[in-house]
Formats: sequence, C-alpha cells, structure tokens
Amino acid sequence: MQIETNQPKKDTPKAVDKNSMSLGQAFSLAWELGYLMAIPLILFALGGRLLDKYLNTSPAFLMLGIVSSIIVSSILVALKATKIISGITKGVDNRVSKDNKTDHENDIK
Repeated sequence: MQIETNQPKKDTPKAVDKNSMSLGQAFSLAWELGYLMAIPLILFALGGRLLDKYLNTSPAFLMLGIVSSIIVSSILVALKATKIISGITKGVDNRVSKDNKTDHENDIK
C-alpha cells in the first residue's frame, strides 16, 4: 500500500531551446516586417501621387510607385529572412560541432 503525501509536486522547468523565439521577439519581428512593407509603400505611393499632381498625369506615377514599393519591400523582407535563416543555421552548426566534439573526446578516452 502506498501512502500519499500532501506535499506539492515540484514542476521542473522545461528546457528552452536557444534558437526558440520568445513572444516578445515574435512581436518585434512582426512589427519590423510591417514597417519593412509599409514605409516603402507610403513613400513611393506619396511620391507618385505628388508627381501625378505636378505633371498633371492620371494615376501613372502612383501605380509606378506602388509597384516599386512592392519590389523594394520584397527585397527587404527577403534580406531579413536570409539574415534570420543564417542565424538559425549558425546555431544548428554550433550545436552539431559541439556534439561532434564530445563524441570525438569520448573516442579518445
């Protein structure tokens, strides 16, 4: 027969991966990506609209500005994604090299 005690069980904290993203970091990334898309759109569309008014053209420069902003935003987001992916890859490479190092040390001993 097993006797139960009324002592609360201690929950052990789960191990957190160094490459995992916290909620704050996720929101920061979302805001940054939003700005990377919104700022070029506003600047190029506003510039196109002002050129349309100055040159008395219809929506030609506005549309050109919007298309240009899409291209610029896509390049900026791709650069940000490449930076994030390279950071993750470096973390995995470091972890793998540490694992291999301990394996080789065990082989030597």
